[in-house]
Amino acid sequence: VIISAMQQPTFRPFKATDLAPLVALWYRCLTKDPITEERFWRLFLLDPNFDPAGALVAEVGGDLVGFLQVQGAGYLTVFFVAPEWRRQGIGTRLLAMGLASLAAKGRTRVSCNGYAPYYVFPGVDVDYTDALAFLTAQGFTVTSEPVAMGMALEGVRMPEAVCRRRDALALEGYTIRLFARHDTLALLAFVKAQFPHWYVSVLDGLQRGNEELVVAERAGEIVGFTQWQNPHNDPPHGAPGRFGPFGVHPTLRSHGIGAVIFYTLIEHATASGARYLWFGWAGGRNLSFYERAGCRITRRFQILAREV
Repeated sequence: VIISAMQQPTFRPFKATDLAPLVALWYRCLTKDPITEERFWRLFLLDPNFDPAGALVAEVGGDLVGFLQVQGAGYLTVFFVAPEWRRQGIGTRLLAMGLASLAAKGRTRVSCNGYAPYYVFPGVDVDYTDALAFLTAQGFTVTSEPVAMGMALEGVRMPEAVCRRRDALALEGYTIRLFARHDTLALLAFVKAQFPHWYVSVLDGLQRGNEELVVAERAGEIVGFTQWQNPHNDPPHGAPGRFGPFGVHPTLRSHGIGAVIFYTLIEHATASGARYLWFGWAGGRNLSFYERAGCRITRRFQILAREV
């Protein structure tokens, strides 16, 4: 592309009338991650932390050709440039503006990934090679490599070893069961104390009427939980088959509680007609657990970071 004086890109914050053309451009650029206007509206514009100053667009002759969003806590959540306008400095300019926005908020480091609970993808899909090359050239380095996973639920049952562990936990006073409304305060207190980044997600999911949870409790105290198809993570009704969040008290990990929670949820989900389970972000120690359970990697991502 040879840029004439009439075609110089201009850059500005997002405005409400950008919604439709921005989603159309997203669809062209992020080919593995199509999104609707409603979903973008709910996941981005209705995010309590959305700031138009950090949502930046590039346009040429009135047409949108690029977009980049930084979230004030220090995240670069999404960026893309129209294929025919790449390698013209547009992405570089958008990134510089985004970093300046973060610096003005006192941030010293930026991480290129989604942030819980508002994320469409955990990082940059490894198939988006142009995006990864751009970030590398801009000084970003890989900090982790999460994956998305899924598993078919046909015929899945709680393994005998997990059944025995469930019975042993019962003798120790632990109960692992479906959520009941009298668990509400104890559950929210547990999540707020142990998994504060998930608190808003769980609370909002309950407010939206989603009670699809399994809890582990002992003497009235919640020590673990998971949620199924939480509409907060993909509103308004949740994404079919989506699993999580999922957590066990740090002092009780490796006790088998998580495995019993996981298979209890599967029993409930399959009895309700579910045939597939998936989640968008796994890595580290929990990866081997999911692989043993029969989950398979469906996508690979990279999370990258640099100093602001």
